[in-house]
Amino acid sequence: MRRVALLLLAAAATAGPPLRSPRIDAAVAAVQPAVVKVYGVKGFRGVFGYMTGVIVHESGLVMTRGSVTLDEAPQIKCHLNDGRRFVAELVRYDRKSKMVLLRLLADPGAKFPVAKLGLSDNVRPGQFVLLVGNAYRVAEGREPCAVNLGVVSAITSPSMRAGFADSFDYPGEVILHDAMNNPGVYGGPLVNLKGEVIGISGTLVESRETNVQLHYAVPIDDLKPFLEDTLARPDAGKTYTGPGDKEPEEEGPGEPGYHGIAVLKAGINLATPAYVDRVAPGSPGAKAGVLPDDLVLKIDRTSVKNWKTFDKMMAKYRAGESAQLTIKRKDEVKVLTVTFVAKP
Repeated sequence: MRRVALLLLAAAATAGPPLRSPRIDAAVAAVQPAVVKVYGVKGFRGVFGYMTGVIVHESGLVMTRGSVTLDEAPQIKCHLNDGRRFVAELVRYDRKSKMVLLRLLADPGAKFPVAKLGLSDNVRPGQFVLLVGNAYRVAEGREPCAVNLGVVSAITSPSMRAGFADSFDYPGEVILHDAMNNPGVYGGPLVNLKGEVIGISGTLVESRETNVQLHYAVPIDDLKPFLEDTLARPDAGKTYTGPGDKEPEEEGPGEPGYHGIAVLKAGINLATPAYVDRVAPGSPGAKAGVLPDDLVLKIDRTSVKNWKTFDKMMAKYRAGESAQLTIKRKDEVKVLTVTFVAKP
């Protein structure tokens, strides 16, 4: 009996997780020097004035999430892992992903440690990941940023889940994970166990219906064209809409594109499905083949929950951009491409 008890104790001791993991240590050491603590405006109305970024080019380009923290800041400050501090300027904004590129203002020819960008296409559920960031602003100077270990839950679009459509602002698929997130970590890198960046952390999303919270990252493969285009065209406009985009300033900054589709609105407090009420003759919607009584199911790969969701999502597209509308017409499902134009 004593021998059995000793065997059980030995088995329990060996079954637990290791106290240290050389592989995780190596991954953290690889990415930490390139993680940047970003400071913008002082916090107000529940907005935190700090977040995280990651250096993606040796010239000092930092990728992070766009935020009022940066938009309203008279001066953006960045603290590096080794204690160096720099003022940064906003270089470019990606309209789709809500990510931005900052440039550290350093001496000419200065080079910075760069995070290695991995591949997000081969990320799978069950994979261990690390989320690195300025959690709760505990790392002010030379202190390393906080590291949280998590597991990838799914590769999906949270807006397709009930209750998330109105609070989630990225139309593509994202990496869902359970590594702890908070406002200070927004814009920080999601890293695999090789120390490679596979995503950039987005905001914490919460379902109004179930109070469930989702932690997500925008896949790095979706963001590489943004970086590559910015490096290839340093004189391009400050707003990026896609590879080879035209200067969006010519369209009018922030002006939604015109599509000519009006959906049925039964009442301001009734979130009815997105049935097409009318289509303006000669409009992009009419040219795409949209007809009255069509039910809009998806915009690109994101489900349309109701008419409010339809209006909100369509307002994000600008002139020259296109959206694929999945519609149901009687018993038939069609995919129609609407190309937005400037408002007449």
